[in-house]
Amino acid sequence: MARLSRADELRQHREEFLYAREHNLTLADAKKALAWERAQAAQARLSVVKRCGRSAIATPPIGAERPVGPAPENAPWMMRD
Repeated sequence: MARLSRADELRQHREEFLYAREHNLTLADAKKALAWERAQAAQARLSVVKRCGRSAIATPPIGAERPVGPAPENAPWMMRD
């Protein structure tokens, strides 16, 4: 991993210090908590990339029965020219 510049070190320390003050933690605990939050955010981004934009809700297969009930009159797909 590349070494941080002095400005980046101070920026990171300030972030940790403010987090520690907000959550009433020690600096060491705040550093661990921020690392855990960053790892969780990275994991969430990775899971979105792995899904390739697919939603978690499964769509019905082609040829499946249509939902019962009339189509709404103001549906966006009805607004096309």
